Amino acid sequence: MSENKTGKYLKYAIGEILLVVLGILIALQINNWNQERINKARSIGYMKSLVEDIKSDIVQYNINIESYTTDINNNKRLFINDDYKMLNADSIIKLVSGFYMINKTTRQTYEKIKNAGLVETLGTDATNKAVNDYYSLENVYYENLLQWDKENMLKNTNFWFYNNNYESSSVRDYNTNALPFIDSAEKRKADLIKLIESTQGRNHLRGAIIRHEHTRKRVKEIMAYAEKLIELLNTELNSK
Repeated sequence: MSENKTGKYLKYAIGEILLVVLGILIALQINNWNQERINKARSIGYMKSLVEDIKSDIVQYNINIESYTTDINNNKRLFINDDYKMLNADSIIKLVSGFYMINKTTRQTYEKIKNAGLVETLGTDATNKAVNDYYSLENVYYENLLQWDKENMLKNTNFWFYNNNYESSSVRDYNTNALPFIDSAEKRKADLIKLIESTQGRNHLRGAIIRHEHTRKRVKEIMAYAEKLIELLNTELNSK
């Protein structure tokens, strides 16, 4: 080949190579754009689902707070005055007893996000951190808080319902309440009042009040965090 034709062939070959490379780069960029679009759509869907999950959590927090407030007021009533003595034994026992709460918050959407590998790519760094902190710190602390309250509530239950000083009925309206008791209703009431007025009984009541005041305060703090997280997620969604 002459030098002139060789130069043309080289230019042509180089041009073909550049076109191929350019085509590959364009294809990769289009693929990246598509993947980013898909990830963005998934992130938006997950964030919307997170907002709904957290709203459901807040409903549960409010239920817990109301339950703790009821227990606190019932227990304090036994310290403040003695009008409870006008009630029958079955009504009085409802003032001293309480119920522990179980964790009904949901992690379903968050677990899906983790499995999809999008925990760190939902939105801004602040949003990602707030979401992760809610589920890895606040939610875990809430679970431990409820477990602590349950363990102590069971101790109170053992004191009020399983002792030799008072034959108790159920605080719920079950048919078992109609079963016969050894002592009369008047004797059972007098025994229960004596138990309430004992040092041990007052200590149990005081401990329950303090515990539920503490638990209620902490749940309010967790709920406040959840409410701010919803605001952050909604702001993130509105910016997309």
